[in-house]
Amino acid sequence: MSAVALRGISKRFGDAPAVQGLDLDVASGEFVALLGPSGCGKSTTLRIIAALEQPDEGRIEIADRDVTALPPSARGVAMVFQNYALFPHLTVAENIVFGLTVRRVERAERERRLARAAGLLGLEALLSRKPAQLSGGQRQRVALGRAIVAEAPVCLMDEPLSNLDAQLRQQMRSEIRELQQRLGMTMVYVTHDQTEAMTMADRVVLMRAGRVEQHGTPQALYEQPASTFVAGFIGAPAMNLFDAALAPAVLRGAATDDTLIGVRPEQLQFGAQGEGLPAKVATVEYLGAESLVVCEAGTGEHATRLVVRSPGGSLPRRGEAVGLRWPPAAQHAFNRASGRRIPSTHEETTR
Repeated sequence: MSAVALRGISKRFGDAPAVQGLDLDVASGEFVALLGPSGCGKSTTLRIIAALEQPDEGRIEIADRDVTALPPSARGVAMVFQNYALFPHLTVAENIVFGLTVRRVERAERERRLARAAGLLGLEALLSRKPAQLSGGQRQRVALGRAIVAEAPVCLMDEPLSNLDAQLRQQMRSEIRELQQRLGMTMVYVTHDQTEAMTMADRVVLMRAGRVEQHGTPQALYEQPASTFVAGFIGAPAMNLFDAALAPAVLRGAATDDTLIGVRPEQLQFGAQGEGLPAKVATVEYLGAESLVVCEAGTGEHATRLVVRSPGGSLPRRGEAVGLRWPPAAQHAFNRASGRRIPSTHEETTR
């Protein structure tokens, strides 16, 4: 078993809290992504698991063992850093087995692990090269290889794809996920990129100001955001949020002046002028298979912009008056003051 558990973890840097009373459970073999904006505490949390930072409060357990006071080498974890941390004067093979060499693992065992990692990552033809002779994606594979040969049951990754271009990131996302499933590793993966978190993880932990804002499957965070922060962070473009007073005639259920309504861009539909929420087209961004149409609705303090994700065919023109509609089930409600989700009648009856 290689489960990871954090209990009441807190960490401060001077007067600034980085992590505040964090509780987190990662099941054995699970891929959990820590997601959030810069400064939310996700990398600090990862470094605490790795023993690169010591918590001011709380306890860390790995495989049902309290490791809070143990050094990195005794925790049974491997880590992949954002900058790869390769030695430029060593070959690929020497970089991969460096940790084993330092720990004086027997040569035959080092070679066995090296051959296995190189085969998994397609590095067999590159073992004699130096890092300067490798592409970004190949360097990332070398860093992954170093984690694999450690044969640690828990692997920690701190934004490992941020230095790669978009095409390589997409490729490496698939490779890392496939590798994690094949090896059955418990993985905690830090990223600020929601696409990485949503496409790779079994469970996403969205952090804000050192606390967990919401955790669950990618689908749960997308379809039932617990707050306006989650609604605005998850999704590209983000969920449209607007005052309930903007469209009382088309809202499902009762809403007050303290209510914010949320609708995903792909759930908004165009209707004729005078049908649904009145709006005017501000801009149209044609993206091929789809288009993003930005509409302006309301006036004065209730004026807002709403984004409609629509198939890339026939679209309204800039300046055209339209009506905006959405299916009743696509409507979300949030308390304006707290930002927290207001459960629908259906959600309350199914709890």
